[in-house]
Amino acid sequence: MSVTESSTTAERAYFYYLERQRLGLPGNEGDDWLRAEATATKRELPVTAIKGIGPKVATELGNKGVSSVAQLATWSLSDFGEKLPRLTARAKSGRWIEQAHKLS
Repeated sequence: MSVTESSTTAERAYFYYLERQRLGLPGNEGDDWLRAEATATKRELPVTAIKGIGPKVATELGNKGVSSVAQLATWSLSDFGEKLPRLTARAKSGRWIEQAHKLS
């Protein structure tokens, strides 16, 4: 997922924070409210916030009742095996469940 005009302030703040973290830069310096707001609302992030999950996979997950990172964090690889077997290998190699735990 990328930051778009329709992204909420919290989503934009969270992606800004993640990008700075990825680059090894310190937090938001004087704008710590961005980090606080993102932390407070990150449970509402859509599954597309997980690296490797695009709109098509998000639709498939949505059809199984999973639309947020927090909901995906409740899944295991065996859930993928039962509900979306063709995505099990991608979920494992992309560490989707691990990412979901970190974000939720």
